[in-house]
Amino acid sequence: MDPRWPHDTVDVLGVRVSRVDTARFRSFVAEAVKERSKLTVTFANPDYVLRAQKDPGLRDLMNGFDLNLPDGWGVVLAAKIFGRPVPGRMANDDLTDDLFGQPAEEGWRVFLFGNAPGVAEAAAANVRAWYPGLDVAGTQHGHWADGQGRIPAETAERLVAEINDAAPDILHVGLGTPLQQRFVAEYRDRLTAPVVITCGAYFEHLAERRDYYPAWVLKLRVGFLYRLAREPRRLWRRYTVELGAYLARVLYHRLRHGRAPAD
Repeated sequence: MDPRWPHDTVDVLGVRVSRVDTARFRSFVAEAVKERSKLTVTFANPDYVLRAQKDPGLRDLMNGFDLNLPDGWGVVLAAKIFGRPVPGRMANDDLTDDLFGQPAEEGWRVFLFGNAPGVAEAAAANVRAWYPGLDVAGTQHGHWADGQGRIPAETAERLVAEINDAAPDILHVGLGTPLQQRFVAEYRDRLTAPVVITCGAYFEHLAERRDYYPAWVLKLRVGFLYRLAREPRRLWRRYTVELGAYLARVLYHRLRHGRAPAD
């Protein structure tokens, strides 16, 4: 853990999940921008945790971020089962007011990098409308990976230069896992933006509407069922077979190892 960002964590099947609330997150971001200190943020959901169990490289990538926020009630539930509860779910969708409202208030510049061509631009248009005064320094799509699932070095160098030329204070990277984590890890020291946040398909949500999840979905904590109903072909396995396997591993780990030790 970077000593500049001290906080408690809980081990969820090998992935260190940050136990911070929204106020602490905002204070870390503010300090990073003010001091020009690097703060990298990613998110842990049940799918990523399961994949990290099978892929030590992904686990190490995720654990190398300064903050690893709980994305999904499955991770929140696991932390509670392990006796080290987190303050709550902190997915990108939950943090929209913080990710864009705070920069609008403070005069910080943001850059949206990722998702399909045209999506980041549509997302940028929406957040500018929702948060008057927000300075979107630039946008760029994220469809650059080759057949091996990596961004060629020369392309990555060009993208880093483009982002740095825009001089954002906060860079959002939506390339999908593990490509986005790998990009941030490899270019962390080359990127001049003090705050770098991975975001998966978040720009698609922003491009569609302000509240991707209706209020009743959030209240009932059934976001996974809502997404499954919207995209059954793509998500049915993740939210049935894989989620069941994840919960089984969490319960087995709790029975075998007991409560998680304190940091």
